[in-house]
Amino acid sequence: MSKRKTNQVEAKAALRELREAAGLTQEQLAFHMNKSSSTIRRWEKGEEPTLTHSEWVTLCKLLKKRFDELPEFLSKPFPRQDSENS
Repeated sequence: MSKRKTNQVEAKAALRELREAAGLTQEQLAFHMNKSSSTIRRWEKGEEPTLTHSEWVTLCKLLKKRFDELPEFLSKPFPRQDSENS
């Protein structure tokens, strides 16, 4: 499995686990983040969350975690593939 694929699988599991541990559904997280439920689903499938500073603060509050307690790969962008840069 490629490193990117591994990170996506880890991010999917981690974000879902954090959300569930906070007692939130995807719909509740989406509502409080002012995002669509489909955005939350994409994040949980491994798509990089692209958030502003204030959105990261909100996410951390909702998940009941400090930013430095989040898994490292949640806040680091996945490398772009060449076809995405064209």
